[in-house]
Amino acid sequence: MGEREIKVALVGQPNVGKSYLINSIAGATLHVGNFAGVTVDKKEVTFERDGYKLRLIDLPGIYSLHPYTPEEEVTKRYLLEGDYDLILNVVDSNQLEKSLTLSFQLMDLQKPMVIAFNMFDEFRKHGGDIDIEKIERFLNIRAEKVSAKEQFGLEELFQKVIETHKLYLTPYLTYSDVIEEEIDHLIPLLVSCDRECHLKPRFIAIRLLEGDDEIYRFVRNLSLFVDLLPILQKSRQRLKAEYDEEDTRTIFFEERLALAKGLITQTVTRAKKETLTEKIDKILIHPVLGLPIFLGVMWLLFQLTFKVGSLPVELIGKGFDQLGEKVAQWLPPSPFTDALTDGVIPAVGTVVAFLPNILILFLGLNLIEQTGYMARAAYVMDGILKKFGLQGRSFIPLVSGFGCSVPAYMAARTLKNPKDRLITMLIIGFMSCGARLPIYVLLVSAFFPPAIQGDVMFIIYLGGALVGLIVAKILREILFKGEPEPFVMELPKYRFPKLKGILLDLWVKTKLYLKKAGTFIAVASFAIWFLSNYPKYYPNLPQQVYYLKEAGVYTPTFQVTKKEQLEHSYLAHIGKAISPIFEPLGLSWREGVALLAGLSAKEVVVSTLAVLYNEKGGSQEELKQHIRKSLTLAGAVAMIIFIIFYSPCVAAMGTFWSEVPQWQWRLFYTIYPNVLAWLLAFIGYRLTLYFTG
Repeated sequence: MGEREIKVALVGQPNVGKSYLINSIAGATLHVGNFAGVTVDKKEVTFERDGYKLRLIDLPGIYSLHPYTPEEEVTKRYLLEGDYDLILNVVDSNQLEKSLTLSFQLMDLQKPMVIAFNMFDEFRKHGGDIDIEKIERFLNIRAEKVSAKEQFGLEELFQKVIETHKLYLTPYLTYSDVIEEEIDHLIPLLVSCDRECHLKPRFIAIRLLEGDDEIYRFVRNLSLFVDLLPILQKSRQRLKAEYDEEDTRTIFFEERLALAKGLITQTVTRAKKETLTEKIDKILIHPVLGLPIFLGVMWLLFQLTFKVGSLPVELIGKGFDQLGEKVAQWLPPSPFTDALTDGVIPAVGTVVAFLPNILILFLGLNLIEQTGYMARAAYVMDGILKKFGLQGRSFIPLVSGFGCSVPAYMAARTLKNPKDRLITMLIIGFMSCGARLPIYVLLVSAFFPPAIQGDVMFIIYLGGALVGLIVAKILREILFKGEPEPFVMELPKYRFPKLKGILLDLWVKTKLYLKKAGTFIAVASFAIWFLSNYPKYYPNLPQQVYYLKEAGVYTPTFQVTKKEQLEHSYLAHIGKAISPIFEPLGLSWREGVALLAGLSAKEVVVSTLAVLYNEKGGSQEELKQHIRKSLTLAGAVAMIIFIIFYSPCVAAMGTFWSEVPQWQWRLFYTIYPNVLAWLLAFIGYRLTLYFTG
């Protein structure tokens, strides 16, 4: 084959017009024969364009790379083993969903490829159109609208074939997070296949997961098979369990069909009878109404989170107060009893009281995802995220951050571009996780009128997200120059959520929250109580002031108040040492200690405040009264802002470190949120002082 020759494999499903395409090429020479070893027609067309000799091998029509007929077997074998430079995939513009499922299988080969949207004249006649530029951006592929019958678009098509060959443009298709994770498990073991069989490790991994017998037989003869087999079996089992399917081939078929629908939704205009999903999508992903609707949904969720979730707070708080009283009656007076009744029980009770708020937030996010609206929201947000240097796929880990930062960091793995992934991970911490919610509820209910508390909560969450986007834009402009990758996501059909699944998910989250409250937070509360009550403080007073001798027995007459003891405790020493950091924000050493303790887990901020401010237990309302006496409104605003932006818990930070191996980014991630949190809290404090006098 000469340097200026391009050998093209012409591939498509039956009846997509490949024969028309061959017959329409002007000046072509047609050769008809048979493929080696089989009685299947082999058509080969040769012609010249721009100094290149193009040889088109017309392969038999094939519906899938899982062949059922001898003709399909020939096509598959040629694609896997044949000598060609480029794939020209012909699709029927009137049957896009069906045709694109094959296109996506061909893209898995990661060979240079061009798509010809044939029969476009018929498609256009019915009011349809295809945004070729978007498709090319989304799939990293060249494409053209053509009509072999009407002979238009053909010259442009072959110009793109030549361009693709010159640039060696290879497509790349991203599947769902679950599938991509299993592919990533297999690829490292298949690297040597690239040299041995000239197939990409990613393609082999996909075909093995999909259950391709031919690829399996090939890999079975390689030395790597012993290490690969147990991992492959576990991956296939996980996929079957995740999708509740017995056959992984069905899983991949439905995945590609969903991706095709998502691509069509974003790139194709067509006039036909609308489905219910399409009718709803016309409203929910409307270019103008889509964003206000999404913000309205989130506003309503936070209203419900605050107003409905706050109803049982006092009831739960009273229950723990009564528990503390019972424990004080059951146990003899001792420091241990004091630790339980004054420290652990009221602190844990304060944290548990916010469980309804958290469950309502999780319920709302769960419903948004299960109904199929989450994917629509990502699509709506794609245009906005691009303006801030992100892509629509970043939306999923960012929204996951409202639940918990740990899985959000893991979800960022779906972003294959390293720059997009790192920028997203650096701002996930600004999406307020569920553990921050109790702190917000406590401070907002203490300082803001009931009528606007839900609105304030919405502003807190929205403000954190907006600042995160601004930071992403700055990072993109300064440290990560370049454009984010195009975004393609499947848009599933709307469906009613399964009640059993929702209840099970909420029950699991409840158990985890209560377990955390009963173990980690209880231990942290005990530690805070100990540090706030020791060493025991004795004022420099004469002995007789402390004790009075009656009938030969000395009885104590002087009692140190809790406030005096606290001011001379280990905790006070720690708090006063770090107080210069927090005093410019209008915060006392108590709030400083609570924020420092919050690095272990954000709920500990609330339990710490409960230990420091409540005298002998106390209700939620009493805790709010103590906080109002210590803090001004400006200080409360500063504290809320600081909590939004400073470092997440140790578990989340550890997850980031495990996902990002570069030490410079680990160090940057550890420092910059805290500096930004302090600066924004200081600005918020000064502005609030200015406007409130």
